[in-house]
Amino acid sequence: MSFLRLLPAVLGGSFLLLGLAQAQGTREPAAPKEKPAAREQRPAQGRANAKPQHVSKLRFSWWNAPEELPELALQQDKDRIPFSPDVMSLSQVIEYHGDPNVVVLKKFVSAEVDKAGKPIVQWLPYCTIPVGEKETDLGILLFPDEKRGTAQTRLFDFSPEAFPYGTVQLVNFTTAKIAVSIDGTTFTANSRGTARYPKLFEKTSACRFFMAAAEANGEQKLLRSTTMIFRNTGRFLIFAIETPGASEDARYNTAIIIDNLVVRPVAEENPTPDTKGKAKGKATPEAGGAAKPVGAAR
Repeated sequence: MSFLRLLPAVLGGSFLLLGLAQAQGTREPAAPKEKPAAREQRPAQGRANAKPQHVSKLRFSWWNAPEELPELALQQDKDRIPFSPDVMSLSQVIEYHGDPNVVVLKKFVSAEVDKAGKPIVQWLPYCTIPVGEKETDLGILLFPDEKRGTAQTRLFDFSPEAFPYGTVQLVNFTTAKIAVSIDGTTFTANSRGTARYPKLFEKTSACRFFMAAAEANGEQKLLRSTTMIFRNTGRFLIFAIETPGASEDARYNTAIIIDNLVVRPVAEENPTPDTKGKAKGKATPEAGGAAKPVGAAR
């Protein structure tokens, strides 16, 4: 009988513990303070995965300018940056901030008109330049295709590490192997390839320059024999060019692009006048010598 009396108490205690557990189980999941933390993580994760803007210096140049120069612009986010390339000159720099696939746009004026009677203007893709993550300074040659209204490109790394001043780089646009000799030091570039002069000019030097082509049939042809001046403040791109079908003497040609280091003179902020009321002159790199005294004849 003692067991029978004890059984209801045990069962009652079990039901009581079960009820407390259920009550606690229903109250704990209802805590509302966990949800805002989960919502705050989503935008943070989205910002972390967002692609950062690419920053690079871009230098555009026409290899040969088209007959009708197009109006060009860079697509930078929602803006357009107009620019006008020079011919065979890569000194003009554009600071670019945007997508790694740089899109160059060309202005196109349609024959159609809008409601105001003005011609409809469109900006169409002209060429696209893929820029790598580590490419911060690029020289870009534009080869226009006037029939298609587009352009082909050739890229050169102009970063100080890859192309320092005082450097000579050979670019071979021919089907032959090209060899260049500068003061007895020879370097070669295969067809459609590039090669770099192994030395760095530390001062202005006048050097004997030879360029020769080694064709597939084993024939060698001297293309250039001259004296060239190289400087430590210049970067030299020397091109070997081939014109298929031309006469033997006119088949090969050369071209050169020189990028000169521009040093802007530091102006004297507060020039000290002398006792006679004349400002003291100061020579600058642009002046090319000593400054003329005030009042001197020009």
